[in-house]
Amino acid sequence: MKQEWFERLTEVMARMAAGDTAALEELYVGFGNPIRSLIHKELRRLGVRSVDSAEVDGLALDVCTELFRRAGSWDPSHGVAPWTWARLRVRAIVGAYVGQFTDPLPEGGPAEAEAPVVAPSAGSDDESAVATFERLAALRNDLRLRLLAEALNRVSRPAQQEILFEVKMQAGQGDPSPAATVARAKALKPEAVRQTCKRLVDRVSNLAATDPYFAPLADLPLLRRAS
Repeated sequence: MKQEWFERLTEVMARMAAGDTAALEELYVGFGNPIRSLIHKELRRLGVRSVDSAEVDGLALDVCTELFRRAGSWDPSHGVAPWTWARLRVRAIVGAYVGQFTDPLPEGGPAEAEAPVVAPSAGSDDESAVATFERLAALRNDLRLRLLAEALNRVSRPAQQEILFEVKMQAGQGDPSPAATVARAKALKPEAVRQTCKRLVDRVSNLAATDPYFAPLADLPLLRRAS
């Protein structure tokens, strides 16, 4: 990310945080292309390959408006573009758009389904949180990572693990309502997300407390309140 480009972006975000609506237009005009690229990526993830450019422009404006509302929470010191930082918000916007043209989700949503409602296409470059964690657990010589992967696979399904990891990632980015953010992205109720996280944390904590094999997980930060 070029320094001059990022400095200009930081200035625009600071103006939006101060309520400057002209900066919203500048974000849309000056930084719309990477936002559109992310929208196209999310559409492909949901199996949508062809969308009118005017529709994508409208989604880009929706994303810019969302970033305007959240501008004060973005921290440029992390070196991450705001639309990447707010990735789950972007997913929620794109998911809502796609949802206009699909059947409703089952009442329980993907958290309780035996399989995800929409699976990423083969070869997708948007690796899931679960896939990333399992890859790290396999690559790093870290006993607790391996134990956590084993424990989670014993007590839960991948769709439930995905919810837990995404809530924890949102919380780590400073989101004051991570469960609500993940719920919007996955078309679930916030309470369903919170309950999913609580069940997984409780189940793994119980394993750590009752099975000596999993005892090293007892003080793992992930097992603290997730939502």
